[in-house]
Amino acid sequence: MNENRQYETFFELASSMRAMRRLKPDPVPPSVLNKILEAGVQAPSGQNTQPWSFLVLQQPDSKAWFAERYKAAIESRFTGMMSMSTEKDTALTRQIKAMQYQVNHMQEFPVILIVCGLRDWPFKVAEADRIGLAPPNFGAVYPCVQNILLACRSLNLGAALTTMHQVFEEALCEHFAIPDEYGVVVTIPIGYPMGKFGPIRRKPAANKTHYETWGRH
Repeated sequence: MNENRQYETFFELASSMRAMRRLKPDPVPPSVLNKILEAGVQAPSGQNTQPWSFLVLQQPDSKAWFAERYKAAIESRFTGMMSMSTEKDTALTRQIKAMQYQVNHMQEFPVILIVCGLRDWPFKVAEADRIGLAPPNFGAVYPCVQNILLACRSLNLGAALTTMHQVFEEALCEHFAIPDEYGVVVTIPIGYPMGKFGPIRRKPAANKTHYETWGRH
């Protein structure tokens, strides 16, 4: 593969990496999962601290425990959306159907990846105000998360990150013995998608970019 083709492949991946919430129960081979995680840990981090760690849920009882609480969390926060009629075929109803499928089938997905990050107080929080547990260093861990998502896409695996764990994070950490020095950043169900990858709809960068001062496009 020549250099130009490599660049094209990256941009093709980035422009077709949509959230895939309908996943098959087919197992993800250990070698493939390891390849994805190895891509994650190649991400840069300040002073090369590498503040991430992974918890992989694959056993039925572990996934069932997570899925039950995930469903309760979604229903407590998105009651209206989850009960909306989806008879009409619109972009919104398609999103709702995908979310409903994920909520009702989470325990069947082959992998639920929990990405954790070392806790680290933000610089803006004064020493005197640092009470209790610090939050995980989200900014340092998200490059790792993006690498994982891109790796999944490159291997034709579906993935969709969620942060709904925040509703039951204390119970989650206790149940799976996640140590206090780590906080959960995201959870990512991973599996072979039922649907197809395709072009994503995003507003152009020009619409989101300001030069020198806000409002100057």
